[in-house]
Amino acid sequence: MNAKYEFDHLLAFAKDLIEENLGFYYDVNYGYFQPETHPVIDFIRLIGRRIQGQLMLMPVLRGEIDQMERIFSDNLFFDEWAEVTLDGRSFHFLMKEIDNSSRIISLARDLVFPSPWIPRKLRDSLIRIGEGTLNGSWRQDQGHQVTLWLPLGISFVEGSGHHSITAGIAKGEGELYPTRVYDISAIYDHVYTDGKYYYRTHDRSIISEVHFVECAAIFEIGRIMTAQRIMF
Repeated sequence: MNAKYEFDHLLAFAKDLIEENLGFYYDVNYGYFQPETHPVIDFIRLIGRRIQGQLMLMPVLRGEIDQMERIFSDNLFFDEWAEVTLDGRSFHFLMKEIDNSSRIISLARDLVFPSPWIPRKLRDSLIRIGEGTLNGSWRQDQGHQVTLWLPLGISFVEGSGHHSITAGIAKGEGELYPTRVYDISAIYDHVYTDGKYYYRTHDRSIISEVHFVECAAIFEIGRIMTAQRIMF
């Protein structure tokens, strides 16, 4: 199964999921029921688990990981600093920072991308952190800096905290407040992907190759969410 085939099927499933969900709650339940989370957000979590798992296992499988091999918010889709608009703006300057006071991220439920890089630190975090361990239940401290992207509901560990947050995810415990929250909806006026490449909309030039088909699918699902005002 090639990447383009996977991309097309992931996107088709997301569109069907959104349409069926709308019809189900409108036609069958007459609006009396309202899911806490839109199922397309659950689907994004499901898609992202494969990338999340790969990131968390990299130091186990490959030893200490070089900085250039790790995934952060500035390279999940394509280079955050690459020019994407006709007037030369990059993804970084299209993101809009919004209030983060009402957002809580669950490590057991939400899609968080840590990027641990030292096997020993990951080992020690798994041993020492969690309910009943030496350090006790997982809790957020000042070193846990996380950026949340809306409308997708995906988060990135920035700075320190990659190993301890990985332990929280593995143990299914812990909540944290994001350090920063960005609405990335403006990017959809300027960039699109077909599952093979990311393109500039104004001239259809290539920004970069798609490195992870799951990320390309999540990117385009975000376009649908933006159009239909579905928010994490």
